[in-house]
Amino acid sequence: MPFDHGNVTCRVCLLPTDLPADVLKRFEAKAAGSLDSVKDEVQIGWVSGRHLLERRIDEETAILGGHLHLCLRQAQRKIPTSLLRAECRMQELAYMAENKTPVVNRKERKRIKEEVTLNLLPKMPPQLSGTYFTVDAPMKRLYVSATSDKQLENFLAFFSQTTGIEPIPLGPEMAARELFEANPDAAPPVNYSPELPDGNAGGTLGQNFLTWLWFLQEETNGELPKTQLGEFSFVIDGPLTFIAEGEGNGAHESTLRKGAPTISAEAKSALIVGKKLKRAKIILARAKTELWNVTIDADTFVLRGMKLPEGEALEAGAAFEERVINLHVFQALFYALFERYMKEVRDSAKFAILQKRAKQWVKERAGK
Repeated sequence: MPFDHGNVTCRVCLLPTDLPADVLKRFEAKAAGSLDSVKDEVQIGWVSGRHLLERRIDEETAILGGHLHLCLRQAQRKIPTSLLRAECRMQELAYMAENKTPVVNRKERKRIKEEVTLNLLPKMPPQLSGTYFTVDAPMKRLYVSATSDKQLENFLAFFSQTTGIEPIPLGPEMAARELFEANPDAAPPVNYSPELPDGNAGGTLGQNFLTWLWFLQEETNGELPKTQLGEFSFVIDGPLTFIAEGEGNGAHESTLRKGAPTISAEAKSALIVGKKLKRAKIILARAKTELWNVTIDADTFVLRGMKLPEGEALEAGAAFEERVINLHVFQALFYALFERYMKEVRDSAKFAILQKRAKQWVKERAGK
């Protein structure tokens, strides 16, 4: 989805260097081809962030509010399986009647299919999809709408070919290394269960962080220390997806949706058996008037369905600038909290205190 309106789903990437001065010309050189040239193979290329048919890339179409806003378009012609099968069968029946044979041999069936495909494919409308992105150049951040690993990999490869820059996705492990020069393997998992031995605590770095955020919110009532960006508070809300690694049977997931999942008996039970949060909603507030509402994937830090604060600007460029600023504010606070977590769990004395408080937090929860 584009970044100029509606909710935002994206990953945050670090740009290790500045964009080249001729960046627009580079994108223009790899712009998407005409739809007339699209065949059965996927055609990829850049279009503007305004819509998937705008192949012109210049300052008017590709820059909004001072930021790059483009889309990597994929186009392909496909014949619906049922249509292809019906057309082939019709030709096979005609062949059988003409040749007075009860069957069609494999070679002839292949020929018919190729002929039908060659005839139908140009008549099929191209199927279009796109991966949108915007760049906050001063902050060296790239926001991209790719959510799956394959989609992200394809986008990053083409972006690198175009610009000569390899963006770094700021998932938990890479964020620890690139933003804080911290070894993610040096962050021990927290055991929240008062009934399990500490040495058995599991979960990925992201799952442990997201669970810690929930613990921090309830311990501090969601109030955060004052920052240069203002005064903030946050709440963890449902749906909550818990996960635990099973012994020989893979991962076990459970999702709590109805009622008040954060204070439910099921939530306490999940923590007691050693499950960690894999996905949860975060509501961030600044001065209790501006709200960010987003669902976080713990393992990738994908931001899903983020609702940004209402802006005041009416002009399109100014409104887009406000949206990029609000994206920056959220991710700046989010990674600041991640840094705080990394410092706490890597300090043995602080970790021991955290471990004790975490178990007490679960033990004293209502619901069981």
